[in-house]
Amino acid sequence: MSSVQIEQKSYEMPPREGISIAHFLTVGDVERSARYYEKVFGARILSLGDGNAPAYLQLANIWMILNVGGGPTPDKPTVTLSVPDPNHINSFMNFRVAD
Repeated sequence: MSSVQIEQKSYEMPPREGISIAHFLTVGDVERSARYYEKVFGARILSLGDGNAPAYLQLANIWMILNVGGGPTPDKPTVTLSVPDPNHINSFMNFRVAD
């Protein structure tokens, strides 16, 4: 479990109570993507997987999981997780910041 303190609020994954939501992003290069979110948005890299392991990041009260695509798997034989096509949008994150 990891936690962070932001403005006197504590965030943990998994939470001790209630729910917490993590945004899963399929990426082509886990380390490069993690460093991007670290440098551009100030995300904290909690775990940077080696090989095909995912990276776990925290950005304010957002949890992000970055991993390469794959599949199908035995429990989902018709599902393949693919890196997004830049010409087709199927997901987005909307960042709101104070002025």
